[in-house]
Amino acid sequence: MTSLLLGLRLSVTPAARLRTALLVLAAALGAAVVVVTLAAGRHQLVTATSYQAEMPRLVLVVVAAVALPCVVLVATVARLSASLRDRRLANLRLIGLSPNQTRLIGTGEAGGASLVGALLGWGLFWLARPLLLGHAPAGAAWGDFFRPTVVDQALVVVGVPAIAILASVLPARSSVDDALALTRRADRRPPGWWRLLPLAAGAALCLSVVGSTPGDGNVSDAQVAALFGGIGLTAVGMLLVLPVLVRLITRFSSGRSLGPSQRLAVRRLEAQPAGVARIIAALLIGLFLATGARFVLVAFESTPQYVQAERNVKVQQRVEVTTTQKRAESVAARLAQTEGVTGVVDLPILHNSQEGSEAMVATCEQLAAIDPGFEGCRNDEPMRLGSGSATGPASGPTAWSADERDARPVVTTPADLPVATVDRPAFDALSPIYADVIIPPQMVGDLPPTTRHSILVVGPPGPDLAGRLAGLGFQSSYYGTEDYDFVATMRSVIWTVAGVVLGVGLLALLVSAIDRASQRRKEVVALQLVGIGRGTIRRAQGLETAVPVVIGSVLAVGLGALAGATFLSVDDSSTVPWAQTVVLGGVAVVGGLVVAAITMVACAPRVRAEEIRAE
Repeated sequence: MTSLLLGLRLSVTPAARLRTALLVLAAALGAAVVVVTLAAGRHQLVTATSYQAEMPRLVLVVVAAVALPCVVLVATVARLSASLRDRRLANLRLIGLSPNQTRLIGTGEAGGASLVGALLGWGLFWLARPLLLGHAPAGAAWGDFFRPTVVDQALVVVGVPAIAILASVLPARSSVDDALALTRRADRRPPGWWRLLPLAAGAALCLSVVGSTPGDGNVSDAQVAALFGGIGLTAVGMLLVLPVLVRLITRFSSGRSLGPSQRLAVRRLEAQPAGVARIIAALLIGLFLATGARFVLVAFESTPQYVQAERNVKVQQRVEVTTTQKRAESVAARLAQTEGVTGVVDLPILHNSQEGSEAMVATCEQLAAIDPGFEGCRNDEPMRLGSGSATGPASGPTAWSADERDARPVVTTPADLPVATVDRPAFDALSPIYADVIIPPQMVGDLPPTTRHSILVVGPPGPDLAGRLAGLGFQSSYYGTEDYDFVATMRSVIWTVAGVVLGVGLLALLVSAIDRASQRRKEVVALQLVGIGRGTIRRAQGLETAVPVVIGSVLAVGLGALAGATFLSVDDSSTVPWAQTVVLGGVAVVGGLVVAAITMVACAPRVRAEEIRAE
């Protein structure tokens, strides 16, 4: 108890008050963000209507992606002025305190402030909850389930102080020899070349998957193992390799002609290549996960149900109403008079039971009404639909019947048919109606009573047309908006998580960089006394901070894109989101440069006489 109380007293001394206040703020921010994420995850688990089997794992990934930068923020702030605090604890060991006593002092110093901050963050969530209820991702309001469980709240309130305590206590020197080495400021060894191996192995596995997958979804167990093994090794290797890259840059630059600020920045990075790399670790992992997650979301966005739902919501509603030959004319007339309907296209459907294909009886004018993008249409002979619908000409003449159970042909089409094309897959262009062949009406004459009619009903953008038609008694086939809502929500969550990761990661970098600059008071005073200007020192500080951040951000986004592209390689129908990837990387780089510029302001204050005497 005496050691804990001593730690609490040390945390409120004039020299430690700023650090204690920052630790309270960091713990409060981290706790509040994690509690909000847990509440959102619980709401999604309870209310999800699609992908219910995958939802727990999805929520777990989101919580982990948000919690990681918050953990690093708390740990980073808990390690502020680390060299001064470690030397102080080392001195306590040298005057006779036991290892457990020094750890308890560190526990009291960090634990009290972080516990206060965690409780403040927990209370902040409940105060802000009424405001958050109306601002869920993708525009939907949260419901009553937007609240974390009691266990979740307890884990946050206990876990945040535990992280701060571990960050403060574990690095402390426990032996007298270590304490002597620390007080003498012994140099650490440079990062070893072995750090390149995990990244090289992960990239090789990812490239092997890209080169070996057929693109049709038929992936072997070995390829799945290589996929996830490569992604995992790439993430680990990204963190290990950054100090090596910084070291290589310093070695490459040290022998060249540099200005004073560049020379000073290179020497600082050369002395501690892993210093900033540890600080931005959470930022890099967050960028890696956000980039990869955006690629994974593309696989959902390429599914037919999402494509149709997105078109209904954003461009034009399309609903298929199925009826018989006898009722087709009257049903089409009633639909045309329905409020909110802007177009009705009546399309008889024929079948070929041997090939399992369908033909649509339609004119070129009707095709143009469905989609103006069709080219090469002819009203005098049947046509195949190209650009993703039919793979090639039939092996022989094809007989089309009015009913799948009635083999009597209504019309026969030759094997070699001209092709009507559209600038995207024909399935998407005709959806929700499907057909392989278009047959002009004059070729079929009077259709049998068993002929099925697909009436395409068109309306303005929105999600309500199918529901209104069902209320009027029309039988329709319609993809609901559940998949669209899920993907839209996940897109918003991904960008929200990316924003939180960027904000928290850059905040941790800013606080730590300013603290590192303040610890160099003696060095800065000495540099100014020998004639080096404050502008030179500030530019050196900016370069020292910006170089690892820029390199790390580009590396994280690039490797995240590699992991995402590896995942998408199993499905060649997905479009790689390169533009959004570049935007994410650009925002991270700009944010890092802004942080570097801010740290420059506080790194070289004017030298006063008392500072010269003190340092």
